[in-house]
Amino acid sequence: MSYLVLARKWRPQTFAELVGQPHVTQTLENAIRSGRVAHAFLFAGARGVGKTSAARILAKALNCEKGPTPEPCGVCESCRAITAGTAVDVFEIDGASHNSVDDIRTLRESVPYRPVLGRTKVYIIDEVHMLSQSAFNAILKTLEEPPSHVKFIFATTEPQKIPVTILSRCQRYDFHRIAQRQIVEQLRRILHEEKCESDDPTLMLIAREAEGSMRDALSLLDQILAALEPPLKEEVVARFLGVVSQKVHFDLSKALLGHDASECLRIIDCVDIEGYDLVTFSRHFLEHLRNLVVASLGEKGATSLDLPRQEIEELTAQASTAGPQELHRCFRHFAETCEEISRSTFSRLLLEMSLVRMAEFRNLVDASDLVARLESLLRGGRGGGRPAPAASGSGGPATRERKPQAARTAEPRPKQAPAPSPVTEEANPAAVEKTRAEEVQAGQPAEPEGGSPESLFPPGWRPLLDALRRTRPLLASALEHCAPLSLGPDQVRLAFAEGSFPLRQVTVPENLDKLKKFLVEYFRREVSLRIEATETPPVSVHGEAKRKQSEDQENLQREALGNPVILKTLAAFKGQVTKIETIHDQGGE
Repeated sequence: MSYLVLARKWRPQTFAELVGQPHVTQTLENAIRSGRVAHAFLFAGARGVGKTSAARILAKALNCEKGPTPEPCGVCESCRAITAGTAVDVFEIDGASHNSVDDIRTLRESVPYRPVLGRTKVYIIDEVHMLSQSAFNAILKTLEEPPSHVKFIFATTEPQKIPVTILSRCQRYDFHRIAQRQIVEQLRRILHEEKCESDDPTLMLIAREAEGSMRDALSLLDQILAALEPPLKEEVVARFLGVVSQKVHFDLSKALLGHDASECLRIIDCVDIEGYDLVTFSRHFLEHLRNLVVASLGEKGATSLDLPRQEIEELTAQASTAGPQELHRCFRHFAETCEEISRSTFSRLLLEMSLVRMAEFRNLVDASDLVARLESLLRGGRGGGRPAPAASGSGGPATRERKPQAARTAEPRPKQAPAPSPVTEEANPAAVEKTRAEEVQAGQPAEPEGGSPESLFPPGWRPLLDALRRTRPLLASALEHCAPLSLGPDQVRLAFAEGSFPLRQVTVPENLDKLKKFLVEYFRREVSLRIEATETPPVSVHGEAKRKQSEDQENLQREALGNPVILKTLAAFKGQVTKIETIHDQGGE
């Protein structure tokens, strides 16, 4: 008798034996029990996860002599024929080799005929995405309304290549990659039946190389059993498969987190001498660093790792020797190294220099820690708790506490000397005439020395703007660029810069009418509106805010550049000030 490989010998024969797909098996079992079995199914997923096996089990469940039943007996004539692949009512078609429209026409012509032995004819088309567009079109009508005795089961690894018209006619089931723990348990069970001994690290190595595919794991195990004598050891199996054992990864990460660069180089030298592929080794070590980061998150992070308990405990112990920031930094840096190694012909040199740099990460100071230290130093020297401006350069931001406003020397602002001329008289744009500079000067409010910006405008000007902004935001925006010469109960005089856009916007007849109507409603009486033009830009709310902002920025820059701590920081990091801003304490003081 010829040898039967493990992947065929241990193929699942019932839904209970299908590993790692409970969401699929439970749904199919419930559908069979309730009699709500669809006429077309699409099984999508990676290679070797049980798509074809699930299709055969479903065919047995529908044609079993005790069925339809979610638990086929496996001993009746129908079950044995389907298991052996000789059932006349179950057609397994390879979509890669039977992808023409003529093949589908032949299939379609056989659909109307009743099954020979069983109660249902089942068509299983593997790799259905390989069918041509004409073949898909040929099966559309049959797939949508097949006879009651026909079921279609499609299997594919690339569902995105299947036309939407086919997808909409099928019930889709997505098969997941099988977890490494489940693969290890299944391999352990099979080895027990095969009278062979092995340890869990060896089985974990095989499961890791299988990448979620049970068929790949059984094929690797078959190859190992044919080449090596039991009991199976991790070092021997790793050398046979051409991969590095997990122990090497732990040794390398231990040297890395211990800041032992020479030991890192020694391990890489041994890996290279053994002939292992450094690109594959780097990818596996990057995964190991990721596991260390997850293990450092605590118990919840450790339980999410798909690894044996012993390996999780070792990862947790090793992650506790380094801080989370250092582990994150190592992962980010080595991820970039893996990208470079995959494209370079100097993979060993890049790998070695990357590990040497990572081993020296302990001498680096995190930028956030540096900022916190500088802020603490400045607060300690200046009284803490107060807002401080931050100067940021290439060496990181620096901060300085602002001086109180009262400590600044009040500088008198020069008197405004506009030369306004009336543009409209009584809200009439046609009445435009120049007025004397002396008249305007007499009506222009002067700023007292050391006074606040509010003293530049008549009382009630800002409330009027706020009220106008709620109903006429465009007009309010234009009035922010004017100077209120007077704001009396009977007359409102506004001065704009001559030829400015706000002046042209306000003097539009429609806008003048809206403004005058607003003033009447606001003052609740008839108000005379007079708009004047001046060659000198008037002191407006917008201009004053802009001037104040510029003045504050100049003061902040002068204070920051005169701070000795900031000067020392810039000298130490060879940086320069690119931005200065005020930092307020979170406590709100």
